Amino acid sequence: MHAGIADRRMWAPQVEALAAAGHDVAAPDLPGYGEAPLEPGTIAYVDHVAALLDEPAAVVGASFGGSVALELALARPELVERLALVGSSIRGWTWSEAADATFAEEEALLEAGDLAGAARQQAELWLGPAASPAVRELTEAMTLRTYELQLPLDGQVAAAWPEPSAFERLREVAAPTLVVVGEQDAPDIREAAARLAAEIPEARLETIAGAGHLPSLERPDELNRLLLDFLP
Repeated sequence: MHAGIADRRMWAPQVEALAAAGHDVAAPDLPGYGEAPLEPGTIAYVDHVAALLDEPAAVVGASFGGSVALELALARPELVERLALVGSSIRGWTWSEAADATFAEEEALLEAGDLAGAARQQAELWLGPAASPAVRELTEAMTLRTYELQLPLDGQVAAAWPEPSAFERLREVAAPTLVVVGEQDAPDIREAAARLAAEIPEARLETIAGAGHLPSLERPDELNRLLLDFLP
C-alpha cells in the first residue's frame, strides 16, 4: 500500500525486484489515488485491502499505506504473514506542532486553489535533500493526482476504521515486522518508527541513509535488499 502523497507508481522498483525474485506482487491504488476513483459515502480501507487478498500474504505499506497495513494486521491477522512498514504513520498518533504547521501550509495552498504549489510543498517537505529531480517530479505528479480525485468530493467521504486505534494495540501485532525509515524523514515519522519497533513484539528497525519519506524511490536498491532479506 502506497503513501498518501503517492500511488502505486511509488512501488515500481520494488515490484520489478520482487517479481524477478519469484514473488507474486500486487501494488494497488487505494481509492482516491492514481487510477482508483473515490465515491461519496464511507470507505473502510482495511476492508478494501482485505478483499484484495484471497490468501495470507506479506503486506508492505508506506506512510498512510503503512497505517492501513498495520490496522489490517490487527483486524485480520490471519491474512498477514509478515508486515513491512516503511515510513509508516500510526493512527492515533499525536502530531507535533511543527508537523501541524506544515499541514496548515498545504491546506492554505489548497484553499487558494494552488494545487501545483501544494504538490511542490509536499515534495519539498517529505523527500530527502538528495532526491533526484525525476523523483521530485513524480512525487509532485502523484500528489497532484490525489488532489484532483479527492478535492471534488471534500466533505462527501468518511473513512471508517477499526477501534481502538493501532496506537493502543501495537503489542498485539502477531506478524514478524520490518520497520523501515529514511534517515532524512520527518522527525514525527522517525519517532513513530522507533515506537513501532519498540512495541511490536517481533519487530526490527532499519534506517536507510540519505532517504526521506519515500525510500522506495529515493533509495530503491537499499529498500529492495531489505525486503528481499525479510520476505520468505
